[in-house]
Amino acid sequence: MKQSDNRREVRTAHLALLLANIGWGVIAPVSKMVLLSGAITSLALSGIRITGGALLFIIFTWVLPRSFETRQHIERKDIWKLILCSALIISANQGLYIIGVGLTDPVDSAVMCSLTPVLTMLLAAIFLHFRMTWLKVGGVLMGLAGVLILVAGSAESEIAVNPILGNLLCLGAQLCAAIYYVGFDGIIKKYSPYVLMKWMFFISVLTYVPFCMPDMLKVNYMVLPWDVWAGLVFIITIPTFFGYLMIPFAQRSLKPTVVSAYCYLQPVFAAIVSVMMSVGDFGWIKVLATALIFVGIYFVNKSS
Repeated sequence: MKQSDNRREVRTAHLALLLANIGWGVIAPVSKMVLLSGAITSLALSGIRITGGALLFIIFTWVLPRSFETRQHIERKDIWKLILCSALIISANQGLYIIGVGLTDPVDSAVMCSLTPVLTMLLAAIFLHFRMTWLKVGGVLMGLAGVLILVAGSAESEIAVNPILGNLLCLGAQLCAAIYYVGFDGIIKKYSPYVLMKWMFFISVLTYVPFCMPDMLKVNYMVLPWDVWAGLVFIITIPTFFGYLMIPFAQRSLKPTVVSAYCYLQPVFAAIVSVMMSVGDFGWIKVLATALIFVGIYFVNKSS
């Protein structure tokens, strides 16, 4: 009976990861659609996303089961660390990403997201002295070559306003996430993932959203088209709230390498939905760049 329960938990964890990464992949074309409407700026969208996510985390604190440790208290000595974590993984990561999506192709932005595990490994090797092998080095260099080709090739995109800057901003967003994973491993393991996300979203509402407020107040919410409203609801609920909510399920039953490997599905779903929504393209240059990045990631994981 116990073995059957464990298998059920593993299957549930895989399903949770799949749904989360589908949401994180689809957020790129949906965000691009919202921004192309001209009714909402990148700053307004990032502020709306963080504010909406914070509200949902606070509301669900009182209805979720105790297994999420929703009432776990943050120690006073960890508050400043939590503020830095919020700046990295919420404000900088989500802010830079949304602004980057507004400037580049949504497929490019999703491919950049797949580099987070490689960037994390590279920073761990530099600052935590994790062992590097020739296979890892080759994988990192191959991934870097793919990024450079992607950035250079996107200069001809018809949809992207400033693809080079947009891709670099999306890459910077993933670098912020990698710094968070490497530099704050202690606090990540100390507290429940749900509790961390709840407080980090709340802190970002106080520290980052005020800078977005002028753009948020300029939005005429009463006349927004239905598809823009649908996009906003999707962005706030699926990739922002439910995506982060599903990760605790996966972390209980699966290895970290398995959890991180699912992010490689994001560009696939981003490409499919982008083409369907006519907000992105996927030419042979992007195919080559994406292939280099994925092979590089495979070498890094193979070595690990």
